[in-house]
Amino acid sequence: MELILTHSNTDFDALASQLAATRLYPGALAVLNPQLNENVREFAALHREELPFVRMGDLPREPVTRLILVDTATVPRFPLLGDTPIPTIIIDHHRPERDLAPHEDVIYADTGATTTILVQRLMEHHLPLTSVEATLLLLGIYEDTGNLSLPGTRAVDVACAAWLLERGARIEAVGEFLRRPLSSVQEQVLHQLEQSMRLEEISGWTALFAWARVDGPVPELSSLAHRLRDLYAPAVIALAIATGDTGTQLILRAGADTFDAGALAVRFGGGGHRYAAAAYVRGVDAETLLARTETAVRELMQPALTAADIMTRPVHTAPIDATVAQAEELLLRYGHGALPVVNHDGVVQGLISRRDLDRALRHGLRDAPLARYLWHGPTLLPPDASLATVRSALAADNGDRTGRLLVVDAHKRLLGIITRSDLLRAWAAGQDAGKIDHAIVSKTLERFLAPALLAILRRAGAIAQQRGAALYIVGGAVRDMILERKPDDLDLVVEGDAIGLAEALATELGGTVRSHSAFGTATLTLKRLDGEPLTLDFVMARTEFYERPSALPDVEAASLRHDLHRRDFTINTLAICLNPTRYGWLYDFYGGRRDMNRKLIRVLHNLSFIDDPTRILRAARLSARLGFVIEPRTRALISDALEQGVLGRATPQRIMHELRLILAEEHPEPALALLDDLGVLRAMHPALRWNPAIAEWFAAARQAAFPDAPLPDLYLALLLYPLIGDERTAFAARYRLPASEARLLADLTLVHERVEMLRSAAEGSDRWIADSAIDRALHGIGIVALRAAQIAEPPPVPQYIARYIDYLRSVKLAVDGKFLESLGLRPGPRFGELLAALRAAHLDGIAVTREEQEVWIRQAVVTQSAPDAGRR
Repeated sequence: MELILTHSNTDFDALASQLAATRLYPGALAVLNPQLNENVREFAALHREELPFVRMGDLPREPVTRLILVDTATVPRFPLLGDTPIPTIIIDHHRPERDLAPHEDVIYADTGATTTILVQRLMEHHLPLTSVEATLLLLGIYEDTGNLSLPGTRAVDVACAAWLLERGARIEAVGEFLRRPLSSVQEQVLHQLEQSMRLEEISGWTALFAWARVDGPVPELSSLAHRLRDLYAPAVIALAIATGDTGTQLILRAGADTFDAGALAVRFGGGGHRYAAAAYVRGVDAETLLARTETAVRELMQPALTAADIMTRPVHTAPIDATVAQAEELLLRYGHGALPVVNHDGVVQGLISRRDLDRALRHGLRDAPLARYLWHGPTLLPPDASLATVRSALAADNGDRTGRLLVVDAHKRLLGIITRSDLLRAWAAGQDAGKIDHAIVSKTLERFLAPALLAILRRAGAIAQQRGAALYIVGGAVRDMILERKPDDLDLVVEGDAIGLAEALATELGGTVRSHSAFGTATLTLKRLDGEPLTLDFVMARTEFYERPSALPDVEAASLRHDLHRRDFTINTLAICLNPTRYGWLYDFYGGRRDMNRKLIRVLHNLSFIDDPTRILRAARLSARLGFVIEPRTRALISDALEQGVLGRATPQRIMHELRLILAEEHPEPALALLDDLGVLRAMHPALRWNPAIAEWFAAARQAAFPDAPLPDLYLALLLYPLIGDERTAFAARYRLPASEARLLADLTLVHERVEMLRSAAEGSDRWIADSAIDRALHGIGIVALRAAQIAEPPPVPQYIARYIDYLRSVKLAVDGKFLESLGLRPGPRFGELLAALRAAHLDGIAVTREEQEVWIRQAVVTQSAPDAGRR
């Protein structure tokens, strides 16, 4: 028989998961644990006849063939199991903290409740439910998500709850069984907890520690943690409650970004997830266990965010000696609603809002000193101000002024600015921590980056933090790692002084730095143990301004958010922080993860392709490489940009660079087909097209794997092969091709002419052509153009080209110009004519040996005319 088991002290999530499992595993028996939480016991007793649970004593005496564990990875003590391993399925929303045995399989999902995992499957299979069953499942979801309010709650929990309500779940049962008044015993325990309670500030978070003792029957205790959270709003709760003389119950609650409660509970033999966990420790009194727990909490606690962590930097400011008109120009340039005003030493003098400037301008005060109209009362905060202080300061502003806080040092020099948007983003980052938590991102870095490199990056992050800066991995590398792809290279962005960070790291690790102060970039080169140098590029976070379409941008220092906004597509706007206090934090300001999940290429703003037309080709390349599609609005913007002729205004070299990147892809065909569909190829050159024949040529090129023709070069030759001579010449001129590629296009024109000669000759000789004729036709044409013709041309031309490349091209004569000189001839054009004629005779078998070649030359010299090389 098959059994569905769960943990002792069964809560609603565990019991509901057992119920759902009976529907998904027909014939399996859900065994009711004798140790149920009080509210769960009451529900199970009330609906005993309507629920499919079996008590242990009522089980048949049959061998157990499979176990289904729900909401736990630990097999409970059970007399029928014995010591022989039994095939086991573990279904849990907590990751197993141990390695699985060969007979175990796990079903895990990042949800707020285990019940949600199973309800999802009920929804997929359209399985019916009674009202009682739907209500129990709803209670399971609501209990473990704190009524859909805990940080671990996911959208799927809410969706499943809604589906259960549609199936007749009674929402009032939540109040009846989950929001119950405390019993008299619970009230007594709560009173003890409040008497012993201590609120401690740890790493910027408030942690509540309390202990109590229960001598009689043990009531349900987890609700006491919820009551204390509601009363005192701590970020962390640790309760130790002694139960008689046997041991102590440890209850842990952790807010987002504090620490992993489940990992801490495992240390004491318990378990749970990062937000809620518990353990029962035998032989240890409550006070001792609480002291040990506090030590562990202090060890594991992640530092809380401060003003320095969430502020925007660098800050655009107005100088104190500016005029009203100059300040207005700055506001228009940066799109801000207000600007801090500083003196020449960077000390804050006040703040000017757009509203005040507009009033001054209406009164004709364009040339008036800005200093007259400053607001001198903006709130100033130190960089170490807590997030709670920031929140209170913004709330106190109440929208009466500008909703901006200025972060300053001890001398009131401006360090950064905080707006409500910054605070909301910090909150959103905390929410994201539950969706892709920091530990998972950290493990992703470990999986895809070499240990030595990661150690250097972590040290760089620590130095950045010491210097008041922030270091991030951004862009395509983050995208690829999340998509489980190894990144090609790292794009490192510094909020702050990128050059100073590189120099500090070089001093500590013994490297060299090459910097460009005008752009705020630095290249750090370090020696590695294997002798190969390691190069890292540090780039200042910056924003860009385009003076005209397709021009190169002007750049200025900016925040990470502004830096990411200048990028091409949302999926390239992700960033991972390397600073110790935010290590592994994933920043997603523009919906990059959402679009990755939907497999979409989405542009950031409507003028993106006008600003930089090369992004059009990049969109096709990423779409093909990742298997994503270009979302409709982005596709429409591409069409609009092409109608405006942006490719004609773009720098030709940059267009060709993007085309070469496409041709360097493992399979360029999808990208080129997409470019043709979008009309990009026609915009690049009116005759440029993509069709099935060229696609077959590309596939043939890969299969042939010619060692003498690099695939990207061969792809370019095949793409341009259908063009006629004048079209190739125009293409080369338009895109200012380097000498090697210009030569390739010239070779393509030549090979077309010579191939036609060979084809005509073959038609008149039943496809047989002398080797000398093949050599004469193909001699002097570059190998890439020849390989392109070998692929693109119909028979018998490929055989002639193969004959030339594999044999004729490498043939050497036994005599050379020195022999001609020994006959008294002077070097000149006649030398080339004689040797070319001799080569033809040799290839046609007329002058094979050295002696025959010398005789042939002497005869030609005597007759003053070379014999007909084609005669045999």
